[in-house]
Amino acid sequence: MCFNGYMSGGFALLGLFVAGWIHHKTNNTKLAAGVFFFFTMEALQAVQYLYLAADLKSPVCDTLVNKVLTVLGFAHICAQPYFCHLINEALSGEPSRNNSAEHNAKLMKYRNQYAVVKRLCIIGGFLIFMRFPLSYVPGWNTADVTKSNEWIRGKELCTFKTESMVHLGWSVPFADGTYNIQGVGLHAFLMFAPFFALYEKKGMVIQGLFLYATGPFAASMITSNLLEQASIWCFFSIAQISIMLFLIRETLIVKWGKAGKALDKLKGPETKAVKKH
Repeated sequence: MCFNGYMSGGFALLGLFVAGWIHHKTNNTKLAAGVFFFFTMEALQAVQYLYLAADLKSPVCDTLVNKVLTVLGFAHICAQPYFCHLINEALSGEPSRNNSAEHNAKLMKYRNQYAVVKRLCIIGGFLIFMRFPLSYVPGWNTADVTKSNEWIRGKELCTFKTESMVHLGWSVPFADGTYNIQGVGLHAFLMFAPFFALYEKKGMVIQGLFLYATGPFAASMITSNLLEQASIWCFFSIAQISIMLFLIRETLIVKWGKAGKALDKLKGPETKAVKKH
């Protein structure tokens, strides 16, 4: 199996279509925004294929466009947990006068929980990103990167693809992990821990396991190269989201369909009185 820019472009078009469909068919703007965010990663990878270095010693790594695209890819990775849980929040439902007081209380609890989760994702994403600029502080980037077990940690800032690689890879310098400087594993915690912390919410644990199995685990089965496993998961992200939305498409239209919302707004006391007669 070998991926290329055309495949990334194809997934980008799929992501754009899904985001547009959600925006057109429903009032769920949070969900549309979350899907659009993951579309941008597919689009970014398609563009990166136009400026790839053949290896980390290539002069292409020194070009401004390659470096900027690499930083954008890393920034996107740092923001992924936030938008993952924005999508989860968007699918949790909104309090409504058509619900019982007990159900509305449950939905409000989920909303408050996701507010905390998203704030933690913002803080965590910032801490992960800061490892890059901090790597240029003298004495803070001393580890032998050839022995690193962290995703995308490299000596050079570069997006590249050698002949032996399945997909493009990202190499980003990191400051050494300490008590004050968190490792890339923080990304995994922010991405998956909320699925299990919110276990009482129907289907959350199953969703988390599906996301892991078809994401980082599948990437590790495809390649052992830690510089490209992250990009492979990103490559699969739109497929993961599309499968999930396909399975719940009818519920999505019923709960958040624009027509349904419009009818709901018309359901005043007079309408209910007419129905009783």
